[in-house]
Amino acid sequence: MSDFTSYSGMDLPGGDYKRIRQTNYLECFVACVGDNACRAFAYVSKKKECWLKNALGRPRTAKGVDLGVK
Repeated sequence: MSDFTSYSGMDLPGGDYKRIRQTNYLECFVACVGDNACRAFAYVSKKKECWLKNALGRPRTAKGVDLGVK
């Protein structure tokens, strides 16, 4: 059970405060869950990068990005 909502092909520009390289979606999700400052995360599968976000911008479509929002 989780309080996250997940979106495929979406991003919330801005609010990025931490980048995690060479990771996967599950590790990105767990990193956000364990960080009280994290309000959302964007996982870029092609680059295997996770971006933790402490602010929510205006949603936009973004091919190859999976978004999780608390």
